[in-house]
Amino acid sequence: MNNYFMETHHHEWLLTNKRGGYAMGTGNLINQRKYHGLLIASDEKFQRTHLVAGMEELIEWRGESFHLDSNNYSNCVYPEGFLHLVKPWLRPYPIFLYSALPHQEDILILKELFMAEEDNTILIKYTNMGKHKLHFELHPKFTMHNHHQINSPGLLDRENYQTEIKDLETEKLMEARRNSNQVSVYGAITKGEVKENRFSYYNVFYPWEVMNGYDGIGDQITLFEIKFSLAPGESANVLFSDRPLTKVSKQADEIQERYRNLPLPKDYPRLDSSKPGLLEKLDFNDNLLFNREEYLQILEFALTDFISNDDIVAGYPWYGPWGRDTMFTLNALLHTNRHLDKVENILRKYSTHIKDGLIPNMLPESGREANYDSVDATLWFIILLNKMGKRKKSVRYWDEVIGYSEQIIKAILHNIVHPFHIRNDGLIELHNDFAHATWMDIRLDGIAITPRDGAPVEINALWYNAVCSYEAMHETRNSISKRFKNPDAAILSYKGLIKDAFQKFWHNGYLADRLYGDEPVMEIRPNALLATALPYNLLSEEQIEQVFLHAYKELYTYYGIRSLSPNDIKFKKKYYGVQQVRDLACHNGSVWAWLLGAFCGVYLKAYAHKKTSKELVYDLTNFIGNLRQSFMKGHIASVAELWDGDAPHFPKGAPAMAWSVAALYNVELYIAHLEANPR
Repeated sequence: MNNYFMETHHHEWLLTNKRGGYAMGTGNLINQRKYHGLLIASDEKFQRTHLVAGMEELIEWRGESFHLDSNNYSNCVYPEGFLHLVKPWLRPYPIFLYSALPHQEDILILKELFMAEEDNTILIKYTNMGKHKLHFELHPKFTMHNHHQINSPGLLDRENYQTEIKDLETEKLMEARRNSNQVSVYGAITKGEVKENRFSYYNVFYPWEVMNGYDGIGDQITLFEIKFSLAPGESANVLFSDRPLTKVSKQADEIQERYRNLPLPKDYPRLDSSKPGLLEKLDFNDNLLFNREEYLQILEFALTDFISNDDIVAGYPWYGPWGRDTMFTLNALLHTNRHLDKVENILRKYSTHIKDGLIPNMLPESGREANYDSVDATLWFIILLNKMGKRKKSVRYWDEVIGYSEQIIKAILHNIVHPFHIRNDGLIELHNDFAHATWMDIRLDGIAITPRDGAPVEINALWYNAVCSYEAMHETRNSISKRFKNPDAAILSYKGLIKDAFQKFWHNGYLADRLYGDEPVMEIRPNALLATALPYNLLSEEQIEQVFLHAYKELYTYYGIRSLSPNDIKFKKKYYGVQQVRDLACHNGSVWAWLLGAFCGVYLKAYAHKKTSKELVYDLTNFIGNLRQSFMKGHIASVAELWDGDAPHFPKGAPAMAWSVAALYNVELYIAHLEANPR
């Protein structure tokens, strides 16, 4: 039991909607982060409000009772609902099976969580899977504050709330408003009774926050008591939302319909009176819960978790939309026709924010202004405009995006606003105060921890690819139009200049991470992979293979690519501790899953003509095998932001990161294509 507790304790599930709202928690439903909860609502500006942390759940039958829920406190976990958890499943949505002790067929409760697609509404569905009538007493645990905050101990005792209950014929409705911040939460049940019942849960402990150096003790409050009974085979729905609820039964059906076509795990517990032994059918041997086709469905759904407000949320739970992450994720979404309209809408949205030749690295969010501290996001944007145009095949589209691209490139060439310039050899050079303008962007006291001032290798490969993409846009446009348009000759003149200058990066079988003047800074980092994986090559086939082999030897791990070679004196083994210590490790050794996309892309460039499809598939499968197996066995619901740089590699950072999922999805599509087109 203890081993199983620890296993479920570290696995996190995720539900999201198309507004940036989410629900998140662990496999045993003990909240470890302040962000964990049943409902965290979001508005169109990604201002998020933590509303419902969880539910106290008391189950009673024939004088016996037990809790399903558990709270962390500094000295204990109480109540011990986690002991009654028979098994959780993280996908396609969170599913939890509970029983009395010892676990038995007579008392079984299935709890399932679903989130509405278009609004901030969570559905908690309880089903009596056992043989006795069960009585439920529930107390929702409200928080009602900004999701980055917690209620300090004792605060809620001084808070005033307005509550209202509406007893309708087919449903019972609840409303609570916190007077101090005017935050409201609405609830509903499809059967049973509701009454007011206020008490607090004091000093709830969030250990993962404390481990990271943040405040981790806060209060929750209940304002309602919900009671209902379920006969064997019966279900009841409880909903919470940030808006008034109506036609609750119909809405519950619509919410569940969102997940109807997704595959269920092989041992999903189904009611079937003709086939007893439900517990015996559960898999506790770590076998695959999804086949390959089902896994790919789950993976694509996990990728769409991040589509919100015509944008891409970089990661859950604490990130909003980031330009760089968005461009990388859109590249994965471009691979299927199902998402083309959404990709185009997001690209068009970013086009409206072009300013002095750059798109935002971070759009306006939570009251903050747009952030333009990035060069690479804009260059990715141009490359994606070209890729999108090849799918649309529209002259009108080409004319529009050629205009954007020309505007951006000319602004970069003649930039006097941002702290970078074009060198005489055509390369982009970042000034010292713009040394954070790449994906290695963390600063401490305003100073870049991993400075990239000078000419960063991937920025200049992207620069070359942006110019080539601009030229390709004209070529493709002119091939489908009767009216010929010439690209700007001054822009194209930089193509050869950049390519010649790029050879300055080549040194001892690898690419320098940046040039300081013409002096190569030889740090073995994954930025060489990013530069080499791009569509338009700057290196020979032999050089590409050398880059791959060097990266494979020093940077590759089963979960992603290290941000710095372990042989470097600056290498940090672990991403652990307070913010400042973690920031020092982030780009100096920590493993990043999103870089698997570039790593596998360089591998394909190096060996596509040297190995058979079967050999390529075998190697690619090995590269991403741990992440694939983790999904198929139900260990993960998404892909984390990063891992420790040294073994054992534990996931760290955001537990669900858009570009991490996008990279895995991209590689899986490479593999599927090779399998479908063997040679």
